Amino acid sequence: MSARARLWLDLALFGALFLAYNPAWTRIAVHEWLSVLVIVPLLFHVIINWDQTLSILRRFAEIVRATPKVNIVVDVALFVAAVTVMLSGLLISQYVLRAVGLTIVPTSLWVTAHRWSADATIALLLVHFALHWRWIAKTAGKLGRPRRSPADDPIFAIRLATRRLERSPRAEQYATVPVTTDARYRP
Repeated sequence: MSARARLWLDLALFGALFLAYNPAWTRIAVHEWLSVLVIVPLLFHVIINWDQTLSILRRFAEIVRATPKVNIVVDVALFVAAVTVMLSGLLISQYVLRAVGLTIVPTSLWVTAHRWSADATIALLLVHFALHWRWIAKTAGKLGRPRRSPADDPIFAIRLATRRLERSPRAEQYATVPVTTDARYRP
């Protein structure tokens, strides 16, 4: 996935989570359904950034710098807070559970857990953005530029075609060219 697409996904996720943060802004029904709908893109975000997470874990294990340690701690805390807000939200749900035929009486424990984890999620999201501000700024700066395509640059098109040929299963067929000797061209 391109950095541009990842940035749009991240911005859409942040917007949805920000709207869902306060039920007074959207009413309870929209708050609950928006929160449920955000789960799939959130999992997609985790999956497409999995290689970066593993890279950070490797650096964390090697104890190279302080920033990756902070990053992984913030990401783990954000994951725990997000899962807590989602699960507690389902347990105090008034509309989503009713739509699937379940009725649960919310307890004050789950309401309190939902409020605290929602606040923690927003705070940790802001810290997460602060830790990744360089990538966000760099990628956002590229949004106004036109995409580079093979039609715009013939050299780029040739390199792209060459890579495709090298990776094809019949690459050896293209790499080996029979040599014919002609008596007229011998030294």
